Amino acid sequence: QALCPNLESVALVVTWYGNDLRCGECSIKPGVTTRDEAGLSKEWRVSDSTRADAHLLSVFQGGPSFGGTPDDQSVIDAIRDLTARGLKVTLYPFVMMDIPAGNALPNPYGGTGQAAYPWRGEITCHPAAGISGSVDKTAAAGTQVSAFFGAASAPQFSSSGDVVHFSGGADWAYRRFVLHYAKLAAAAGGVDGFLIGSELRGLTRIRSSADAFPAVSALVLLAAEVRVILGSALKLTYSADWSEYFGYHPADASGDVFFNLDPLWDSPHISAIG
Repeated sequence: QALCPNLESVALVVTWYGNDLRCGECSIKPGVTTRDEAGLSKEWRVSDSTRADAHLLSVFQGGPSFGGTPDDQSVIDAIRDLTARGLKVTLYPFVMMDIPAGNALPNPYGGTGQAAYPWRGEITCHPAAGISGSVDKTAAAGTQVSAFFGAASAPQFSSSGDVVHFSGGADWAYRRFVLHYAKLAAAAGGVDGFLIGSELRGLTRIRSSADAFPAVSALVLLAAEVRVILGSALKLTYSADWSEYFGYHPADASGDVFFNLDPLWDSPHISAIG
């Protein structure tokens, strides 16, 4: 604020980590740089996960590959502090992929071994569209997308003071990730804006039939649930990659053009095209 006295709004980015580009095999969990609590100022906790069962981030060039997920109380404290300063807060749940070099994971784009620390926009069905044997445009693709989003629902979350609990077991999938932060924002007293995702290009283009896009349908449902949790005044959207917000042109010589995100942009719960 001293540097930017006209600052009015802040995007608070909070990251969990994916571990596989195959959407049907990808779990999304909070990550820590160490399991050792010694010398740290307080106990780390995210959802019902402690350091003992969180994702331990991989090592890159002698140190952790990423900075780790802030614990829930830190996020609540940040939201409240920013609000007290008169700033508008947009909470931005963010996925990064902790896939180190030298892995032996099947690659949805062909072969064995996925790219090191890839972009979340590369999460897709296995095999991917355009690859021999692809499940794109089949029911199997829809099944894989369903596994990525998981089965978490708003009634499975409860709050006790500033602590958000989840009763759905080990469902480390996308819906749990987003709904957890919606509930956490509510526990903090609310936010002005919320993103239900960003740059999931490889998912939003998956088809379960000739013209059905199951990931887009899943985002529409997720937007509706976040809206219920955080209220009608919330500015809510999805932050599309520049290459996906306007439509999908399959690289299959069909000449097809799909405005695949239109059902999301048209949702009454979405405040803006992102």
